[in-house]
Amino acid sequence: MSPRRELNPAARMLKSMAYLKPDRVPVLFFPEFDLMADFADKRVKEYLNNVDLQMETGERFKERFSDAYCAVSIYQPYAVAQALGCKLMEPEDLIPSVLERAIQSPKEIEDLEVPETMWDTPGTGKWLEKIEYSLESGIKPAGTGEFGPVELAALIYGYDKFLLHMVQKPDIIHTLLEKCTEVVIKFQKEWIELIGGYATIILVADHVSGFMRKKYVDEFFAPYHTQLCAELSEMTGAMFYHSENKSDHFLDDIGDWGYAMFHGQEWGPHQEAKERVMNAENRFTLVGQIPGRDVMLREPDNEVVKQHIIENITTYGPGSGYVLSTGGGVNRGTPFERLDMMIELTKQYGRYKTKRKLFGPDEALE
Repeated sequence: MSPRRELNPAARMLKSMAYLKPDRVPVLFFPEFDLMADFADKRVKEYLNNVDLQMETGERFKERFSDAYCAVSIYQPYAVAQALGCKLMEPEDLIPSVLERAIQSPKEIEDLEVPETMWDTPGTGKWLEKIEYSLESGIKPAGTGEFGPVELAALIYGYDKFLLHMVQKPDIIHTLLEKCTEVVIKFQKEWIELIGGYATIILVADHVSGFMRKKYVDEFFAPYHTQLCAELSEMTGAMFYHSENKSDHFLDDIGDWGYAMFHGQEWGPHQEAKERVMNAENRFTLVGQIPGRDVMLREPDNEVVKQHIIENITTYGPGSGYVLSTGGGVNRGTPFERLDMMIELTKQYGRYKTKRKLFGPDEALE
């Protein structure tokens, strides 16, 4: 009998996304940018301002974890929020965030203008220049990623006002969301055109759905993400939705919006979540579920970490359509030995015997 073929991380993930049988459960890492700065032995501000250093460090991280798919990239913090007028923090050794929102009143929402091109705005213009530089250096980003329209709206208006006026002044919130959706689509398209007209994956991070009851998700979230996916799907192999917040109240709907993958960590009971997705008419690939902070970073007992990982592999792996990952990015300070543990446990517990059955840890591979 010929030896079993070992797939590379990208092929393994693509097979899982297609609900085919890979050799084993894929592993995906999204390292946070402060973790990458530490890996480069630099302060965060210096790291983010050095494109060559980001590219070099990303390649080293991929070499360090060559058995996982490592989603490393160049980062321009909160670029689209800055493009629409938000003022950002400038810390030396933390990832910047929004310091001052861009819009203070409903009247300013009415007056908000969508830029003709994102090349000419602060934040996004700088980011596109960095991507262009990386192309000239010979490293082509495989995918694109940014905040979604609802998260962008909450950033520039303030989460408190956004959620309050969603209930009290829904018309003005829809106006804001229409403009933010247009901005996100414009930026993603210009970015994708820059890297050759096609992105392997388009990641959309939008956590606000976790703060909404289902009826508000249906009115203020789903339509704009559906529009986003419809506009961008022809330019990518997979639309990828990310949220670390509560998601069990809309888990059934993610595929209907147009997403092929969902990355998160609050899906509800494991087996129930797996069955809901597998039985959905528009099923999608689940990614994540290992809590990044509470388990991978803060849990003192390696045996507890191990059991969390094994539970996810053995629950979600059968039937394919699952990628093992932390529920969010890999947090700063996470021991690399625990990332190695994730990879090694997929080799021990996550090898496919049939599409719907995994080999036991002590069972000889055929």
